[in-house]
Amino acid sequence: MPKRLKLNADSGQYRWAVSLLAVAVVLPTVCLLWFMTEAIDNERFVIRQKLVLFHTDQLEKARRTADGDWARRCRRLEDDNDAHPYRRLVEIVAQGGCDAVLMYDPSGRRLYPVLSTEADRTGGPSDVLADAWQLEFVDRDYAGAAERYEQHALSASGYRRRLAEWVGKAPPLDDRGLLDALIGQARCLAKLDRMAEAIAVCRQVAFSPLADGADVGVLSRIANARLLMLGWMRDRRQYDGLLEETFSGLLDMLYQPNQAGASLPADQNLFLARKAMDIVGQSPRLQSHRRQIGGAPLERLVEFEARSLALADRFAASSDLDAWEPGRLQPLEAADDNAYGLLHRSERSVCFALLSGQTVHAALGEFIGSFQSDAVECRITDDAGRLIVGPDEPRTEPFVAGPIGVYLPNWRIELFFREGDVLDRAAGERIAVYTWTGTLVIVLILISGAFAARAIGKQVKLNRLKNDFIATVTHELKTPLASMRVLVDTLLEGHYRDSQQVTDYLQLISKENGRLSRLIDNFLTFSRMERNKQAFQMRQTSPAVIARNAAEAVRTRFDKPSCHFEVEITEDLPDVTADPDAMVTVLVNLLDNAYKYSRDDKHIALHVTSEDHSVHFAVSDNGVGVPRRALKRIFKRFYQADRTLSRRAEGCGLGLSIARFIVDAHGGTIRVESRLDHGSTFTVTLPAKG
Repeated sequence: MPKRLKLNADSGQYRWAVSLLAVAVVLPTVCLLWFMTEAIDNERFVIRQKLVLFHTDQLEKARRTADGDWARRCRRLEDDNDAHPYRRLVEIVAQGGCDAVLMYDPSGRRLYPVLSTEADRTGGPSDVLADAWQLEFVDRDYAGAAERYEQHALSASGYRRRLAEWVGKAPPLDDRGLLDALIGQARCLAKLDRMAEAIAVCRQVAFSPLADGADVGVLSRIANARLLMLGWMRDRRQYDGLLEETFSGLLDMLYQPNQAGASLPADQNLFLARKAMDIVGQSPRLQSHRRQIGGAPLERLVEFEARSLALADRFAASSDLDAWEPGRLQPLEAADDNAYGLLHRSERSVCFALLSGQTVHAALGEFIGSFQSDAVECRITDDAGRLIVGPDEPRTEPFVAGPIGVYLPNWRIELFFREGDVLDRAAGERIAVYTWTGTLVIVLILISGAFAARAIGKQVKLNRLKNDFIATVTHELKTPLASMRVLVDTLLEGHYRDSQQVTDYLQLISKENGRLSRLIDNFLTFSRMERNKQAFQMRQTSPAVIARNAAEAVRTRFDKPSCHFEVEITEDLPDVTADPDAMVTVLVNLLDNAYKYSRDDKHIALHVTSEDHSVHFAVSDNGVGVPRRALKRIFKRFYQADRTLSRRAEGCGLGLSIARFIVDAHGGTIRVESRLDHGSTFTVTLPAKG
């Protein structure tokens, strides 16, 4: 088969092999990418289903928890022990759960809040004190009014005798005028800036034992007396001890009944509590004083009672609550803060609680907290469609929705995935495993494909090299054999003129035989190199002997008029450790190349020198030179820089590769310096002995 056809066949086989390899790499890669995509989508679906099932179960648990919480809130409104409304009020405020409350007995009578006009219908000033009131508020005669108040107090049912009898006893109802007289006297003394006398008189009322068994009217007057004393003493440091005692006494009267079960009306209680808070804010001496009643902060009690009084104005009678369904939280119409009402009925009382939107949100805090996370947010609306918590306009459809509980039957909770690819984040770890595994497999496939392609390419190159080698060997062996056959046939047939022509033919046969021997030696050396069977006989050798033997080996060939061969050997060269025959082969190959690639007028030189503990063998010629791009490749097997020239010159491109192999085995180096059309210099360097 012609060489061109062989190359085309090799190229076609290489393309087919590469195509099959590409299919073997691309097809698994595409399948793997498809599998990864399906696996990731399936993982998202699985994660979504897990999230839906998890939050559905969590919603059911949260409903049961919410029902229990609202049941406890309703039980707080019950009157299990016939407790006074104020005690129940303080307990409700301390525990939290609502912002205002109305309490009724089974007959519909309001138990809380009770106003002053309902609790004490005889609470106005006595007519007996009309003249003193005239002097104080109309005539502005404070001294005369103080004297007249004192006269009324002294004459009121034997004042001094009655004071002794009041200790530990409930005062009669007609003693309210006596208390009004004493308070009036103290008030007028204060207006006269006789503060010590005013405080002393007012103290008789404020700390009288009457409070324990008094009715509402008497309690109101005692509380007012204590409030007056606080206002008078807050800027006078001599009364520090009495100030704190009076403030504690006032707190003891707020939001709790006395021993007789009487308590201050809600409106008066609220007025006194607000005044007490103002006094605390204006008096540094009371800043650290307790401001709690029964575990409930005074500020919260004030806010609670203010809302309760406003709620009482809206629902004046228990019949106004007949339309409310017990145990169900319903919107309170016309409320400013999205307030809700909760009606609770028991055997002994009816309670109506008000819950602001903020309180409802706080009450649902644990319920909401069961769902809020980085991945999920919840949205709650009441039975009127009002938003309690969550986004106003969700961007996606809820993945879980349903009612909240028994006490909030028409309320609705919806769960949404937050913005961003929540499913990717939830399935991120699994997807990352899939992605990295798939990427690793794809990389391994590509690397394997690259190695396979490289192996195929190397195999194709080896096949091509083998074909070239066979063709070269055949050509190189055939040429000298053909020449020798022609010469031998000529001699055998007797076609010669004389003995000189016979001698010439025999010399030509000897030349071709030498050429054939060198080719065979190169092929054998190459074969041993490939099989790592080349063995060298290393010994201490003189570089001059190596150079002379190499020169002698080529002397016959170089001994021509057109060839000028020069050998220059420096004296006193150090010995080298080498295989002499192998090194002669190196130099012969270099000299042979110099001869082949030189022109008709050949100038070849062999120089042996020593420098830096090394011996240098330099072979120079004036030949065609080596192209720069070929300088790094000329030592490769079968490489020939000039294919055209190589067909005119004998050889198969093994000489330099054999030379480099031998030099490397000796621990030396071989380098080349060349210029086109100016010749080349090959230098072999071996380490000197010792």
